Amino acid sequence: MKAASIINFIVVIGPILFGLLGLTDEEYLIHAALASIVTGAVQVIIALFMLSKHSSNLLYIYFAITGLFFILWEFLGTNFYIFALPPALALYLTYIIYIERQKEKTLQPKV
Repeated sequence: MKAASIINFIVVIGPILFGLLGLTDEEYLIHAALASIVTGAVQVIIALFMLSKHSSNLLYIYFAITGLFFILWEFLGTNFYIFALPPALALYLTYIIYIERQKEKTLQPKV
């Protein structure tokens, strides 16, 4: 779970850094958008990996909201505020990883 936490941190911080660099040069905003796509893909892979080891209702909710995002994107297009969902999903999966990591720490005795 520690590896998932580290990987998640790296992919979440990427779009944020590119977005901040976009304040100086607009070209970095394209990199931020592409990094957001990579973040979403990596987070879905992490969530699938976690789902194979931990059966958590939080993960099922994550996948339901992810599916809802793509359904809304297909039917509503880009006219609505559905693009607020991916950053919220990134934060939500980060929260899930934190909760699962805390569970592992309490279950494993210190050596």
